[in-house]
Amino acid sequence: MANFNYCPLVWLFCSSKLKNKQECIQKRALRFLYNDYESNYEHLLSMANKPSIEVRKLRFLSVEIFKTIKDLNPSFMKEIFTLNTTRDVSRNKLLVKSQNTKKYGTDSLRSLGPKIWNNLPIELKNTDNLVTFKTLIKTWAGPSCNCNLCSSQL
Repeated sequence: MANFNYCPLVWLFCSSKLKNKQECIQKRALRFLYNDYESNYEHLLSMANKPSIEVRKLRFLSVEIFKTIKDLNPSFMKEIFTLNTTRDVSRNKLLVKSQNTKKYGTDSLRSLGPKIWNNLPIELKNTDNLVTFKTLIKTWAGPSCNCNLCSSQL
């Protein structure tokens, strides 16, 4: 797990083939730990009380966005994630900028971050304390919509 916990934002944008390999490694480790070679991956994750690697990476991204909004990150992160001030500021929505390409546009931190943040439950986004946010984000099960972005991420 130390390899997957190091720079999770970089791992977030690897190919789907590598993402599948990561999940297979975790599934194999869980099978070995619990000596259960017949249960499905979701059951193994629930036994270990662990999320999938993809959900862990999305949670980490959400924490980084929270720190950026609350001015706990370096100032250059404000260039990547900006609050949408054209509407009600209290909604805590991030501005999703239009992108021209897939590789450097829709599959980038600048595009994925706001989409994930805007789909978080409102009680998570309205939290003022980083420790409380980290505690609450651990209960988030990942994106619940069925759009191409979310289905390709999980």
